[in-house]
Amino acid sequence: MILNGNNITKQYTRRGEKFNAVNNADFFAWSGDFTVIFGESGSGKSTLLNALAGVTAPTSGNVELDGQPLFKLNDEELARLRNERIGYIPQNTASLSAFTVAENITLTSTLYNKKIDKEHIKALLNKLGIAHLANEHPQNLSGGELRRVAIARALANKPDLIIADEPTSNLDEENSRKVYSLFARLARTGVAVVIATHDKNAFGYSNRVYHMKSGSLVPDIGEYGNL
Repeated sequence: MILNGNNITKQYTRRGEKFNAVNNADFFAWSGDFTVIFGESGSGKSTLLNALAGVTAPTSGNVELDGQPLFKLNDEELARLRNERIGYIPQNTASLSAFTVAENITLTSTLYNKKIDKEHIKALLNKLGIAHLANEHPQNLSGGELRRVAIARALANKPDLIIADEPTSNLDEENSRKVYSLFARLARTGVAVVIATHDKNAFGYSNRVYHMKSGSLVPDIGEYGNL
């Protein structure tokens, strides 16, 4: 699997003035990579991840997954591709309050009439420390618990590519380690993992680090990682 982003620019207008949230970013990830995009809040990380995940089209540039341009697909095709191949974990932890944790996690499988691997779901819940919450509803969970539910939901369909925006926000040190360790194990099986974070603890689990500042993305060595 190869994820490739070329010259990605995303432009917005604020108070009548145009600005680039992402500016000519080049990015790639291969199967088995654990890539960290490091940067402070407002640096453009979330905007870039939204483009890489096929959620928001860039103003210019392109994103390809195994040579397939994501934004040349229609909405239905793109939604199906994301469901089948991309596990996306956004910053928000929105879950449907009418459904239990287990139902929220398996919802995308249900929507596409896919067989649910109950053993896989059970293993995910155990690895993330939320097995005891399977029958709870989201309104009864803490922010950190909801974060782990969002991670489990993204991994439920065994994606080829995981894209996670601040996946350890709201998590304590122990649960952050669980998440990073889970991602690292998945990368060793050939899954490509891409996370955006301002947590330098992620570097110890990764094999590639990019630094993002003011919309610009550069591969880092030395202080930020080990390309």
